[in-house]
Amino acid sequence: MFVLQVALVKGRGGITTAVEEYERMCRAVGVRSACIFQGPATDALRAQGVDIIAPPPTITSPLPLPTGLRGVIAARAQDDRVLAIVHSDRTLAAIRRAAPGAIIATPCHSDKFNRKGHADLVITLNADQQRRVAAGLEHSRARVSLLGNPYVASAKRIEADGPARINFAARFIPTKDPMTLLRAAPLLREKAQLRFIGAGELEAEMHAAVAQSGIAAEFPGWLSDPFADFHRGDVLVLPSHWEGLPYLLQEALDRAVPIVAADNPGNRTALGDGAYGELFPVGDAAALAQALDKVLADPAAARAKAERGRTALHANYGAQAFWQKLQAEIAAVDAARS
Repeated sequence: MFVLQVALVKGRGGITTAVEEYERMCRAVGVRSACIFQGPATDALRAQGVDIIAPPPTITSPLPLPTGLRGVIAARAQDDRVLAIVHSDRTLAAIRRAAPGAIIATPCHSDKFNRKGHADLVITLNADQQRRVAAGLEHSRARVSLLGNPYVASAKRIEADGPARINFAARFIPTKDPMTLLRAAPLLREKAQLRFIGAGELEAEMHAAVAQSGIAAEFPGWLSDPFADFHRGDVLVLPSHWEGLPYLLQEALDRAVPIVAADNPGNRTALGDGAYGELFPVGDAAALAQALDKVLADPAAARAKAERGRTALHANYGAQAFWQKLQAEIAAVDAARS
């Protein structure tokens, strides 16, 4: 089998991470792959050894594709069957035309799935999303399956010691909700340094809130590896309103970082319904402060939770485990076709 990923992105974020993790999975299981990719991470992916194919200008339109794309895919596939992992819904129709015999799978990176009925397999990331997408695509050709994200990167546990710090690491946008953390900080029994790693439209409002409250907070900007400067006193907070299955939490668990996250379906899935980290109601600053007080009061217990999450992460989403689940779903698609 030959795996062809397809992703057109405008900025940094989870889809690029997904492309990297699917690529790592392919390498780990010995499957050849390439990626039709457009976005700011193109050079970085090439540097990692990803075989990048430039997308034709008409890949998101109903216009005929350049005849060369079908040949490019066929040359890469070398008579192997093609599995297309399509991260960008706007390209689904074009990939169907360019690789007519392929199995087309598309992960649900957001809560939008109207176009996904054109795929053979729709990969959902959490149980709530699975229910909604399965109901919405009930009359389509697509098989809808809860598989989650592959997670193949293996990070070392953080061993360096340091003082307690509370970290937000995401885009500064309303969906990620950094303002709830800013409202929670003055309520903490034990004061800790705050760090807001990232950038975005709320940055000016966040700086104003810090100045008004007088809390201690740092803004180191966008970091390609936010965990590179973490130590054992660090806690990660993700107050987001919605997540599919956030790679940020998977990366934190892989390093055994204590986590406090809003109780949305994606965070709940990543944290095993609270077995691997603390959950609090979305938007509830007082509850977030209570959860942080609990973690800061007993960091060893919080790290032990994260360690259990690390074990479950690799068992459920590691290369071999995820590839086997994906192969089982492809077999089910084939059975339905025949």
